[in-house]
Amino acid sequence: MNNDYYKTLGVAEDAGADEIKKVYRKLAKKFHPDRNKGDKDAEARFKSISEAYSTLSDDKKRAEYDMMRKYGAHGGPFGGGPQGGFGGNPFAGGGFGGRAFDFSQFTQGGGGRGAQGFGNIHGMEEIFEAFFGGGLGGSPFGQSGGQPFRTRRQRGQDGSDMHLTVTVSFYEAINGTSRKIRTRDKGPQLVVKIPAGIDTGGKVRVRGQGHLGSFGGKQGDLLITVMVMPDQNFERKGNDIYSSVNISFVDAIKGCKTNVKTLTRTLALSVPAGTQPGTVMRLKGQGLAVGGKTGDQYVTINVTIPKTLTEKQRKLLDEWET
Repeated sequence: MNNDYYKTLGVAEDAGADEIKKVYRKLAKKFHPDRNKGDKDAEARFKSISEAYSTLSDDKKRAEYDMMRKYGAHGGPFGGGPQGGFGGNPFAGGGFGGRAFDFSQFTQGGGGRGAQGFGNIHGMEEIFEAFFGGGLGGSPFGQSGGQPFRTRRQRGQDGSDMHLTVTVSFYEAINGTSRKIRTRDKGPQLVVKIPAGIDTGGKVRVRGQGHLGSFGGKQGDLLITVMVMPDQNFERKGNDIYSSVNISFVDAIKGCKTNVKTLTRTLALSVPAGTQPGTVMRLKGQGLAVGGKTGDQYVTINVTIPKTLTEKQRKLLDEWET
């Protein structure tokens, strides 16, 4: 395949969901566009990381992807290599991802060559129906030695869903946004609305914009998976928002008021005297209002310790200790 998502994230093929998520977060922060302004390579790397995570974090999509890797290592399960697609003889080394496909495991004829290697034609029909949803009736494989194969009446088949991944910023996910999408070359441009409050992995379905059906079948849907870029100031967990603020060790000892940014405004947070480093304070109702429930914002207090002291400061600390 053109993209090896496991290599993109640098994880093993049997990596668990937690490991994949942990690696993705680390890489996404490293190559985040906000940290690499004007760096096209970092932007491209971030997009490829997001695309890989979108597939490997979804059990169904990951299973489909693993199957494609197994049977179509050269660009897809049935094409994409230098001789891919259905041109020429697909059984002679080019039709299935640029290599011959071994049908012996599906047939009764064992590993023989030519038509004998496929057992009987009914087995072949089952194979093609499994992969293409159709059977051999009316296909270019329907003649052999001047004798027609068994045909069947074509039935209407609905088109499959088309899957795309869209990356949005943290604030676009919070407030809602839209994206212009073109699913086909020279096709119509669609304006897709991304609802406010969507989180990473959330999906938007656009009816009737997927793959075309055959023989009168209806068109599939367009299914968009949303990836939300990490933010440098906020982290989201459900409807709750997490952030941090830095204060001096003197303010931690004496108590103070410090400004804290929320999603919509800046608030004055009262920090009590004697606050310890790592203390978490709650701002009630300052999270997201999604699904009929409003979350809170949790602020971690970081205490800044000076690296150097003046002689006077050191003396005062010595007197304080005694």
